[in-house]
Amino acid sequence: MEVNGLERIKHTNVFNYTEDQLAEKKLALHNLSIIYPDVNKYYAELVYDMCMNTSQEEIDILKEKCLQPFKYKERYSTLQEELDLVKPHEPIIVTTE
Repeated sequence: MEVNGLERIKHTNVFNYTEDQLAEKKLALHNLSIIYPDVNKYYAELVYDMCMNTSQEEIDILKEKCLQPFKYKERYSTLQEELDLVKPHEPIIVTTE
C-alpha cells in the first residue's frame, strides 16, 4: 500500500547480495532465530555476513586468536571473573563452544 508523501524504507545491501542470496540470508536468519532464540537478530546478521564474506583462512585465524591465553591472566584467572566485575548483579556466562 502506497501512502502519498511517504517513501518505503529501502534496506541497504552493502555486500551486494543478489535476490537469491538475500532470500537465502533471510531463511538462514530465521532458522538461526529458532535454534538460538536468545541471540539478538543484529548479532546473528553480523555473524552471517562475516561468515559469508570472509575466507575460511581468515576465519581460522580468528579461531586461533580465540584459543590464545587470556590477555589479562595475571589480573584475572578467567574472562568470566572480569565479566562479573562489569555487572556483578547480572553475571555473563561464557562458553567455549
